[in-house]
Amino acid sequence: MTIGTILTVILISVTNLTITEPVDGETYDGDWLPLRAIVENENEIPDSVHYSLNGQTAALIPRLNTDWYTYMQNDQRNGYSESPAPHDATILWTAPVTGMGHEFVSPVVVNGWVYQASEEQEILFCLDAATGTEIWRFEDIGDDIDDAVHVEDGRVYLASDSIWCLDALTGAKIWSFGESEPHFFGGPPVLYSDQIFFCGLYVYSLDCLSGEEIWRTDTLHTASSLTAWNDMLFVPTTYGKFYALNTETGETEWVTDGFGTFWDSSPAIVDGEIYIGSWNGSLYRIDALTGSVINEFTYGSLRPIESTPAILDDLVYFGLDYYFYCVDRFSGLLQWELEIGNDFLHASPGVADGLVFWGDHDGDAPKDSVVHIHAVDIETGTEVWNYEITNAWKGVLSSPAITDGVMYIGAGDGNLYAFGTGLKYTYREDYFYAEVGSNELIVTSFDEGSAVAADTINFTVTQTGITLEPSSRLALCASPNPFYSEATISFELSKPGWTLVTVCDLSGRIVRTLENSELGTGQHSIIWDGRRKNCEPVPVGLYLLRIQSGGISETIGLCLLR
Repeated sequence: MTIGTILTVILISVTNLTITEPVDGETYDGDWLPLRAIVENENEIPDSVHYSLNGQTAALIPRLNTDWYTYMQNDQRNGYSESPAPHDATILWTAPVTGMGHEFVSPVVVNGWVYQASEEQEILFCLDAATGTEIWRFEDIGDDIDDAVHVEDGRVYLASDSIWCLDALTGAKIWSFGESEPHFFGGPPVLYSDQIFFCGLYVYSLDCLSGEEIWRTDTLHTASSLTAWNDMLFVPTTYGKFYALNTETGETEWVTDGFGTFWDSSPAIVDGEIYIGSWNGSLYRIDALTGSVINEFTYGSLRPIESTPAILDDLVYFGLDYYFYCVDRFSGLLQWELEIGNDFLHASPGVADGLVFWGDHDGDAPKDSVVHIHAVDIETGTEVWNYEITNAWKGVLSSPAITDGVMYIGAGDGNLYAFGTGLKYTYREDYFYAEVGSNELIVTSFDEGSAVAADTINFTVTQTGITLEPSSRLALCASPNPFYSEATISFELSKPGWTLVTVCDLSGRIVRTLENSELGTGQHSIIWDGRRKNCEPVPVGLYLLRIQSGGISETIGLCLLR
């Protein structure tokens, strides 16, 4: 272990627990409720956290994994974390593990460790997420590292002038690809179905365990990151074509033309739709199944959208010119905008805990320039806090990573910044059943068999059941809801078209695909038996029923009881 990379360390040792859901003193019109608690435990994960309702036997609450394991947090590049986030500019620590100037690599955080590569230093660093202390380093990665690593299943995948697969715990090399004939491999690697994808002179697919090549395409030059979804690999190119490749074979599923140039902005996928910014200043909404453009949104500028849009619910966040925008993802209508002065957004934003974070960039700035890191309210665009960085040559090219209550971001002054007051762990139960009337909820955390922190709240339930928002445009409906064994899902199409109907858990993972085909106009119905594709029953709880058809996307809640 190498010590001494830390410029600033603030260790705040606390043991505290706060119930955030349900809300103390609130009244609820259903007896199915989510449970969420935040634990601060001296930067150590508690042994266990339990809840007790109205004096009943205590039940275990699982920890919510908020790891930011790849660029823009997840495989769909949404840029959203369920983690709490810092609401002021307190710095937990800084570490000199980036470089001066064009340091585009973003941090990745998994299992309490931060993985940060530096183009200038040609080193991949692994740091303790709570202190910034160096755990290990991997040197001589090449000078072409330009994007975040991907960390999954105990392995680190890195693209520079070669592809590296390292042990996430030790940094030891497991395999490499391209060392004998090095050239630039761009974008963060994409892991999907035991394959690792990346782009260089070609788009490549390798076996993620052995590093052996599975297939490669003809030349498809891209300066963006790839994204995988639904057995398709999405490749935006620098010459205006957008490809979807079959992940197993590399064959083209569809190709769409006429976008101008894609550069740095990468495809973000929500509900089977792609959102991406183009060099011509447009934000595109694309059907991921067919490649057809649903909408092209323009905002009066011919400058490029270089950032990958972050998406939460029905809102999209991105930078354009010297403004930061929040727009409705269906209509493209502006919800708010924030002028950010002489700087602009080159990297991408991240969203967590009601805030959107980003750092300013100025490609012409001298080495003694001053830039800012911003935290802005996602609903109003009001700036909550900003932090000034001096001597940041070219500003901030890194995108943020937010997990366990801390926001990590690299800057052009050579430092990786961690904003927060210490690690905050989230414990969540997607559902629990409360009694009609008054309820007392106690949540307690334990270490070495002893209770170390607790919180107690009281709330009221007025009726049984759960109230779910109805669908309007496609008349999406589930009956009965809640259901015990089977639910009939119905919907109506005003015109024929490819239709995708899925059941997802509350984290957005697909539990079951119910429909994925061309359907005609009129009323349709499907039965869901509460099982996965392999016939395994899903747990009791609340699920999200989603439909995409003809450029329309809708979601309703679906509650399973036993």
